[in-house]
Amino acid sequence: MSAVLVTGATGLAGSEVCRLLRARGDAVRALVRDAEAAAPLAAMGAEIFEGDVTDAASVRKAAEGCGAAIHCAALLGGASQDLADFEAVNHRGTVHLLDAAEATGMGRVVALSTSTFFDTRGEGHLEEAPIADEPGDDPYTVTKLAAFREAHERAAAGRDVLTCHPGAIFGPGPLPRRALHPTSFNRVLLAALQGKIRRYLSFPVTWVLAEDVARGSIAALDRGKAGGRYWLDGGPGAVTSTAGGCNRVCEIAGVPHRVEDVEVSDDPALVAEFGPTLVSIAKQDRGDPSKRPRPGITEQQLGYRPTPFDTGLRALVAWLRELGRIE
Repeated sequence: MSAVLVTGATGLAGSEVCRLLRARGDAVRALVRDAEAAAPLAAMGAEIFEGDVTDAASVRKAAEGCGAAIHCAALLGGASQDLADFEAVNHRGTVHLLDAAEATGMGRVVALSTSTFFDTRGEGHLEEAPIADEPGDDPYTVTKLAAFREAHERAAAGRDVLTCHPGAIFGPGPLPRRALHPTSFNRVLLAALQGKIRRYLSFPVTWVLAEDVARGSIAALDRGKAGGRYWLDGGPGAVTSTAGGCNRVCEIAGVPHRVEDVEVSDDPALVAEFGPTLVSIAKQDRGDPSKRPRPGITEQQLGYRPTPFDTGLRALVAWLRELGRIE
């Protein structure tokens, strides 16, 4: 049986993809930069391949003999952003994988993308939302949009490529240190639970459990259509601000601390505090989030049914307590 290549395999989404693929008996080749950090994946039975998506040769070598790939590797938005670094990982890394897939005769490539550059104010299915007239100019959005266009240009040329678009990923993961990376939404929720964060930029966030992202990505691998765009939203109650998500997890954990919403402005101090990606996202006009269309195509074609937000937060709280990160 040909293996599924998973890039970004030590990240929260990628490690969950590896876990679920192994649980159903798939052979998995995990492309990782640090083999030692990937020991829990090896313990699951994944084949560990040390390499980097920024290196075309190592991606090509990792792809040899694989029948498909789920591309999770990405550099996320943080307070400090270097465009060259984001270009190397988010855009060129995707190009390297797609080139390797073509060169090795690989089948389907599922590329995880984002929703930050779409205009979601219109009617119809979310999966058909157009790219915004003025998408964000921060390094994360610019490079993820370039990667998205690259993937769909390949699909238009006849390659078996599709994209999945998750919201704000949170929840337990097989590699706790990576799942709590400083730029992760888990880290924001943990900071709230520990009383270390008092305010956050206000804009609608669609929270989604990491396990749901993995299940949706694997469903896209199995049942998606080439050139498809699949929206991996969270379940009931999942659309709220970051502060709203922080406050809800504190309520569930019995923690009295609360986080305030901060409205976006042109104050440069906000960029210094929250980073250019979040400021850019907060400035976009998404209309009334309660009237945003549902991702019907994803539900119909993939059978995607996400976990309710509170259920996911309870799982996160239990996991953090097991790790000793909260009382």
